[in-house]
Amino acid sequence: MMEAARELSKILKPDPEAIEGRAPKEREEELKAVRKQREALAGELVAAAQSSPTEDPVLARLQELARKKREIKNEIRLLLTYAREFTRPEPYRLKALAEAADMSISSVRTECDKGDKAYIADQIGRSDLKKTVMPTTALEYLATFPSPSTAPSLERRQYEPGMGFIQTD
Repeated sequence: MMEAARELSKILKPDPEAIEGRAPKEREEELKAVRKQREALAGELVAAAQSSPTEDPVLARLQELARKKREIKNEIRLLLTYAREFTRPEPYRLKALAEAADMSISSVRTECDKGDKAYIADQIGRSDLKKTVMPTTALEYLATFPSPSTAPSLERRQYEPGMGFIQTD
């Protein structure tokens, strides 16, 4: 297991390329730093493998990277949803978001879903620009009224933690 971890660390942390004109001492310092990084990575790979059901450093690393990939995709989706549905006075342009996220415009357009919008509304305490979702706190507030006709409009109200809904103009 340790041999595989060392080999993987050499693959994932290769030696920096030699640059002409660089002092030998600088090169040696770079190599020393990379070797330290490799040792640390090899240790992480062994530890991950030992805690994995497969006890295999390759599979353990792939599982860890897959988890990180899911987290990154989730964060990108939430950022895109916020940028398209919650920013004022108008949403970001699809083209700008697509370029920044390295996605196609159509992928950015279809990335947002109602669950993400509801989550963001709850986190920031306000509805999206089109008023298709409201924060749970707003829904709880409206539920205190006997019927929808007696409930106040939240159009010009903003939720402030600890203060409830306040009038905005």
